[in-house]
Amino acid sequence: MKFPQNILVIVSGKRRNHIALSRAIQFAEFYDIKLNLLSWVYDPGTELSPLLPGSQKKLIKEQKLQERLDYLNELKANIESKGIPVTTQVKWHRKIQKAVIEACEETKPDLVVKRISESASSINPFTMPMDWQLLRQCPAPILLVKDEQWKLTSPILAAVDAASEDPKEQSFNSQIVGYAKLLGRLTDAPIHAVSTHITPMVDKAISIPGFDLEDLRTQVNSLNHEKLASLVTDFNVSSENQHVVEGLAEDRIPALAEEIDSQLVVMGTIGRSGIKGAFMGNTAERVLTHLQCEVLALKPGSIN
Repeated sequence: MKFPQNILVIVSGKRRNHIALSRAIQFAEFYDIKLNLLSWVYDPGTELSPLLPGSQKKLIKEQKLQERLDYLNELKANIESKGIPVTTQVKWHRKIQKAVIEACEETKPDLVVKRISESASSINPFTMPMDWQLLRQCPAPILLVKDEQWKLTSPILAAVDAASEDPKEQSFNSQIVGYAKLLGRLTDAPIHAVSTHITPMVDKAISIPGFDLEDLRTQVNSLNHEKLASLVTDFNVSSENQHVVEGLAEDRIPALAEEIDSQLVVMGTIGRSGIKGAFMGNTAERVLTHLQCEVLALKPGSIN
């Protein structure tokens, strides 16, 4: 696996600091990367006004698009002075996800970087409709970043389903850990891996000859430890950073991320029931709802 070489950076508007852009520039300091800055504008008053003739609407749109493009080109000039190649584009769309999807189809980025929506709460930062739609629909890996600077030694957590017997999911698990390892090289951050599982619930009042629930729990835990250890062998994840946790993924993964003070969770958007038509497996969606750190969401087939 190689580090992304073509990164699409979402620039939402004019501001003093662009967190997503700063992160992408940080990547470019370590790897040969081309940045594509994308912004979007939309004015419903112009688009929907019955009083403006088509020619005037077109002129106003062009002016607004050019104004935003001029701003992006100012950013571009500053970045290119650091030796980083940059392209810029502005889309006219009411919804950001449409602009991003269109740009992805045109530029085929290896990674999309966006700041978490400002109106998202600090408790559940991934509850905003804009970010949800991007996580569901963006065809490329997407990194959602927060305002805080990336801590150089704060852990990166790779969330996998080590128990899966599906060869495609096993390969996808390896890609998730591999991506976490790539990012860890930038910051010297320790890599952790977590896999959750649920032991069958049996009422203790029910007597089943030859069955012992604690024995079953021990066997399941042992099997999952073996599978996770095998999965991360090639990535040199230390044994103390391998976490096999009993419980629901949506509860245990966010809890572990908070416990180890993880700055980033890398996870796939594929559920236990298979690849979803809307891209978001319901397990992944519930996990994201509870995360309080940054997230890199990957889709099967989206990683070069």
